[in-house]
Amino acid sequence: MLSVAEARLLYTGHTPPDAAWEMAAHTHPHWEFVYFLRGCGRIDTPSRTLHPQQYYLAVYPPGLSHAERADPLEPEDTIFLGVEVAGAVPAGAPPLLPDPRGELRWLAERLLEEVTTHGVSALATHYTRAFLLLIERGWAAQPAGRPDAVEAAVQYLHANFTRRLTLAELAGVGRVSPTHLAHRFTARLGESPMRYLQRVRLEAGKRLLATTDLSVQEIARHVGFDDPLYFSRVLKRTTGASPSGYRRAVKNATTSIPAAPPSIPNGEGGAYDRASAYPHPPSPPFLEG
Repeated sequence: MLSVAEARLLYTGHTPPDAAWEMAAHTHPHWEFVYFLRGCGRIDTPSRTLHPQQYYLAVYPPGLSHAERADPLEPEDTIFLGVEVAGAVPAGAPPLLPDPRGELRWLAERLLEEVTTHGVSALATHYTRAFLLLIERGWAAQPAGRPDAVEAAVQYLHANFTRRLTLAELAGVGRVSPTHLAHRFTARLGESPMRYLQRVRLEAGKRLLATTDLSVQEIARHVGFDDPLYFSRVLKRTTGASPSGYRRAVKNATTSIPAAPPSIPNGEGGAYDRASAYPHPPSPPFLEG
């Protein structure tokens, strides 16, 4: 576990959505935590590929090599923290922690606001230690040696949503019955696995409508809808617009990605841009999953 009482916040910052965002494989001499406010991403480590999504926290212990890239269809919006603290990840603890009650999100947002406004203050230090205590609680809630069925299903779903998936297949990934997965999934995320799958596909379809000139048929097939008419009906039901109407409205709208908080470089820590701190080589050596 972690020596929370001696923890020291080194930096915090915000990475806004950017479909082209990526970071080459790198390590830290300290802990880094990345909270996903919205969107999805891909993380490659030497042992596995992860697909984090909204309301999950990625945990990077010191020395862990990791490469990152945004999901181009639903780019990530994250808050990140660098923390100097002694300790280790417990055996069997998941590299991605869910945040079903929004406690980690609340603390991450307060930390970013506090550090941006006041630097690494005494309050920021207390927020950091509370953040670490919640991480330890999340680790303790994970049965040793037994993967979380909901996390396994979500990871599998994000990696395979473009093809036909069934509840039985998702349950098999987590080694539980379909009924058990459906109950735990709904309790954790507030919707059934199949409804979550449909939402992931719809969001991917909306982004393709907004960023490409692909036909509705091509988009529907690309994101996992067998029937383009069904994709159109779901889009109409959720947005009030047909595919052509949605595409036209998005292209006519003036949008902008919010800027990250201003950098606060100082010897005692502060907010900064992860990408500028770790420059990309021309061809990032991402691992294949």
